[in-house]
Amino acid sequence: MPWNDNREMMNNIPNSLTFSQEQVNLILGHSLKSIYQDTLRSPLPEHLETLVAQLEAKFFVVTGLLPG
Repeated sequence: MPWNDNREMMNNIPNSLTFSQEQVNLILGHSLKSIYQDTLRSPLPEHLETLVAQLEAKFFVVTGLLPG
């Protein structure tokens, strides 16, 4: 059967480079981790620690949960 439309032909060719969502997540996760590993290990700047503490306090007030 002759192909009269290249797009139709391309849609029927299996793509060996097709990844599942799980594979994409794994690849991206490892890539991002290797890029930002040093940043993730460094301590938060003091002004951000203060903001985190304020957000945590508000969270516990709003939710009624106890810290810890």
